[in-house]
Amino acid sequence: MGRLGQERSERTRGRLVREGAVRFDRSGYAGATLAEIASAAGVTKGALYFHFSSKEELARAVVAHAERALRGALGTLRAGSSPLQALIDAGYWLVAALHTDPVVRAAFRLGHEDGAWQGEGEPVAGVRGIQGVWAGAVRELLAGARRAGELRGRSGGTGPESLVVAAACGLEVLGVATRDRADLHRRMEALWEWLLPSLVPPGAVGSYRTAAPPAL
Repeated sequence: MGRLGQERSERTRGRLVREGAVRFDRSGYAGATLAEIASAAGVTKGALYFHFSSKEELARAVVAHAERALRGALGTLRAGSSPLQALIDAGYWLVAALHTDPVVRAAFRLGHEDGAWQGEGEPVAGVRGIQGVWAGAVRELLAGARRAGELRGRSGGTGPESLVVAAACGLEVLGVATRDRADLHRRMEALWEWLLPSLVPPGAVGSYRTAAPPAL
């Protein structure tokens, strides 16, 4: 296959992933059909099978694409700020992606369904799929914040940090249910204004931006 043919094939595969994501998000795994996905992508069902041997393989590609997007965003955020600020900004990225990216949204929906597309890796906090990737990233950023001295010292107990993990994982629910992004941003800013004083040393709250990053 020449370069042009390869580029065309990659574009077709990308359309199938996106249209598959739209249908998985709308109808769930069981309700989505390969025939409607192929039609929406503008290809024959035979062409779809050239790229994906089954609906399960297509669902796995949707989840993998979303996980790469999440990891890439987290890497960019972490490179440009402290671990704790990156965690705050990651929450805003997630809810923005849930509003605008059907692939990310579908991956989270598929994560609530039981299927082999979740992958073979060990679950994080008992959770597979993109929910596990997100929970693991939140914990890793909190651990990085502790190593960097951003979190206040404690004689024992991890209650505040456990609350942050629970709140961050709950952003998926808010991101899907709340259509008004401005209202969602206000809620998130209020959440961090409440959480930060329990996490950082006295006087350090002002070192962090709790509002959404300008790009989001």
